[in-house]
Order: sequence, then C-alpha cells, then structure tokens
Amino acid sequence: MESKKTLENYPVIWILISTGAFSFLFFFNTNFWLNLIPYLPNNFFLINRLFTNWGLYLFYIIFAFVLVFSLVHKNRTNRNVFFAYLKTQLIFAFAIVRLLKIIVGRSRPLHGIDNIFLSFNPGNNSFPSGHAADAFVSGIFLYYLLKNSKYSCYRFLPLVYAYLIGLSRILSLAHYPLDVLTGIFIGILGSWFFIARIQKEPATIY
Repeated sequence: MESKKTLENYPVIWILISTGAFSFLFFFNTNFWLNLIPYLPNNFFLINRLFTNWGLYLFYIIFAFVLVFSLVHKNRTNRNVFFAYLKTQLIFAFAIVRLLKIIVGRSRPLHGIDNIFLSFNPGNNSFPSGHAADAFVSGIFLYYLLKNSKYSCYRFLPLVYAYLIGLSRILSLAHYPLDVLTGIFIGILGSWFFIARIQKEPATIY
C-alpha cells in the first residue's frame, strides 16, 4: 500500500511556503527596520551577528566531518554526497550567485537605491544573497543525509538553521527579502539538481 503523501514528502514546497509566509513581514522598506533598531534588545544584535557572520561555519565543519568519516570508513555513498555538495556550492552558491550579483548590481539597503549594472562593488552586490544560497545548499544536503540515516528525526533542523541564516541577512540590513528568497531558490534548485543524480544510492550516517 502506498504511503500517505504529506507536505513533509515535498521539502522544496515546504521551504518555499514557510519562507514566503514569514518573509512577507519584512517586505516593508528599509526605514521600517532603521526605526525599529533603537527598540531592540542588545542580545538581539549579538544573536543576529552570530548567525549572519558565523552561521555558515557550522555547516562547513559538519561537512568536513562527513568527508573525513567517508574516507576513514571507506563509505562511498557519503563521499559521493560530499562531492555533490561541493559541486553544488561551487557552481550554484558561488559561480551563479556571484555572476548575478555583478550583472544586476543592486545596491544593498544601506547603500542607496540604484542598480549599477556590471558592478564589482560589494555595496552594489545585494541580489541575490550568497549567504542564503550557501545555507540552503548545506541545509538540504544535510537534510538528505539525515533523512536516510538513524538520525532522521533531526532532519528538519538544518533547514530551520539555514532559514535563520537567511533571515539574519534581512535583519542586519545586508539584503532585501527578495535577495534572500532568490538565494534560497538558487540553493534549492542546485541541491535538487545534484541530489537527483545520487538519490538511487541511499546516503547513510552510522
């Protein structure tokens, strides 16, 4: 008998719906956040800075562990997942995102409202968010690994964590919501493009 289909069976749709719903709150213009800043507690800025500046490093450490584990235990499946992850990061989260940043040349929230096409200035490289793309590539690959392991009950934690990194980029006024949403979409697209090619061979973490 076929298993009952739920929203959990479609993580891409789940991510897009939840992200769109929550990010709707942040489509006010930048002045909304500038006016709100004086009323926010100091620990908010500490937490936000931790996510926006250091959040990605936790993912990198985890995937470095996955690589070491796969080499030590000669786990071909996890090794293939790691190199698929690496290719996704390089092609989608870095190359495609960087190319779009330069071509579009969108100013960041605190750098004016102009679009300067073919700009290499970081202040004009707002669209799309590289942090968001990077975080969701990591989050989805880790979701895939956990889902096919004995730790499957924790599989949604990487997606929540990735979402918090993307949200921190909006709250820190480094990006507009559309920048982050586009970065998330690129990360999802790239991840599923490569995961589809390794999905026949289940990934396992012991």
